Amino acid sequence: MAQNSPDYISVIGPQLYQPIADLIGKLLARPYQEPDRISSNYFEGGYAAGIILLLAAAVESLVQRDRYFYTRTVPTARPSAKVSEYMKLIHGYRRHAHLHELFEVRNAVAHNHLWEIRYATPAAGGRRHKGSSLVPNSHRLSPPPVAGARVPCTKRLRINLQPTRLDRTDVAKALAASLHLLKFLSAKGYEHVRLTAHRVSLRGKLISFSDLLREFTSVP
Repeated sequence: MAQNSPDYISVIGPQLYQPIADLIGKLLARPYQEPDRISSNYFEGGYAAGIILLLAAAVESLVQRDRYFYTRTVPTARPSAKVSEYMKLIHGYRRHAHLHELFEVRNAVAHNHLWEIRYATPAAGGRRHKGSSLVPNSHRLSPPPVAGARVPCTKRLRINLQPTRLDRTDVAKALAASLHLLKFLSAKGYEHVRLTAHRVSLRGKLISFSDLLREFTSVP
């Protein structure tokens, strides 16, 4: 094989599909408890954050794959390393803003953006939220959420920006955005390949990765 035609390129994305399904299975095995304005519960928040991190990593890996084949086709190109910008400028992907938000949430978790949260504990029990504010210099959100927002979320996908408040509703939104992007790349990316046809096991059932959202949202 010619020197400039490698036998293999290292793309981790599809290898993350089964770990994503495993974490979703663990999450679905627990009864859902809606978060208050302060946080989700220990297991709900942890599994949700882990799933979203892996989804973003899989998306970034497969966009990196596409960027590789694009630059082999156009050797003089210098495409953006930012996933949303690359998809917008190279592929005209209309949902590039959704990708931007997915990675904003990924960064909020991976870099532990800090929030100062104030609440009271009434005698009747529970927690009464008084306010949440993003700690300056602890984040790279652009633009930052509206000051004084009772539940800080991204603008379009409405995913929680406060990492400890993530739950399965945020997972559903992140999974939908990720699958839409991967299906788009499967059809219109460079070096077409079916990126969502891989089989994964979810709660003892073998399904394609593309069906993961349907299975996830069908569980009450």
